[in-house]
Amino acid sequence: MARTFGALVLYNAMGIVAPEANTGVAAGNYALTRNAIGDWSWNNVAGAATVVFSPDDSNVTRPYIVFPAYPGQGTLPLSNEFQELFGTAAGGPGNPMSGVAAGSLAVGGGVFGTPNIPWGIALIDVFAVYSVQTAALTAATISVNRNIFQENTATVNTAVVAPQGLLLTTTTSATTPHVAKFTLPQPLVYETADFSTLIIELSITAAATSAVRVYGIGAHYAIEYS
Repeated sequence: MARTFGALVLYNAMGIVAPEANTGVAAGNYALTRNAIGDWSWNNVAGAATVVFSPDDSNVTRPYIVFPAYPGQGTLPLSNEFQELFGTAAGGPGNPMSGVAAGSLAVGGGVFGTPNIPWGIALIDVFAVYSVQTAALTAATISVNRNIFQENTATVNTAVVAPQGLLLTTTTSATTPHVAKFTLPQPLVYETADFSTLIIELSITAAATSAVRVYGIGAHYAIEYS
């Protein structure tokens, strides 16, 4: 019987990566700013520019998880590299700890006596937290892309979520941000490939007088195991 649980990963301003070319003091550039105690954001005071923000996705694809063990179940994985359980050592689908295909049970507990095998991880939604003052944004989108790495093979980017338009309007104040979310369609698509990465990107195009704060980027996700 499959079991599914989910969680929230929210990257605040200090967990978001901004391109070095788009940071500094020039018009249209962003600076990591402590606005007040406990209030950090990437701030663009004014200036027209398009800047792409992205979090480090390690916590999205590799959450820390402990499987509960019951009498007679054998050894269960305790890992901070959860996604690595979804592929073979050769980079194909399956579980390297059991030698069986992804989404199936190891007969007799597998090599390590592990009957409970993860099926995969799926994004439920992605979202961005940002405020806009003075002038509305020209454009704002959020997207998710996948890349699977294989030995001596060209990388291929696959759009999990093509760029989706977000709110452009100004907010009541700099500290009352939009929480703009895009929900992925059902049924969820579970990631099972080894050596893969999911990258969330927030692209913001500010008008010449837009004052923008980017507070966070995140996702709700589901993990399913048998």
